[in-house]
Amino acid sequence: MTTTITVEDVRRAVMAALFARFPSIKIYGEPIPQGFEEPCFYVKLLEASHEKAVGRRYVRTHSFDVHYFDATNAALHARAEELYDCLEHITTQAGALLRGRGMSHEIQNGVLHFFVQYD
Repeated sequence: MTTTITVEDVRRAVMAALFARFPSIKIYGEPIPQGFEEPCFYVKLLEASHEKAVGRRYVRTHSFDVHYFDATNAALHARAEELYDCLEHITTQAGALLRGRGMSHEIQNGVLHFFVQYD
């Protein structure tokens, strides 16, 4: 019997990896409230897909945009460097190890956007 890894499983694993690496930084999984304090993360699911593979197997892809808010571009670029390492491998609560792929980042309007996909 196979176990399906849900969108919520992956989202929680991303947030847990961030918390393990940056325990003093607030992490939001829902839209950030007005008046939030920097620095902080917001984990946003961009897209999830579900495709048939071989036999009775399916492949799910989960694409995330991890926003990071901080005061300076230097701080944003430094955090991006750390996120490449932090989010390369994540573990779900059930113990499934997932590898991040397609990682990239950009800064838009003073916010770091770190993109990563998990299959």
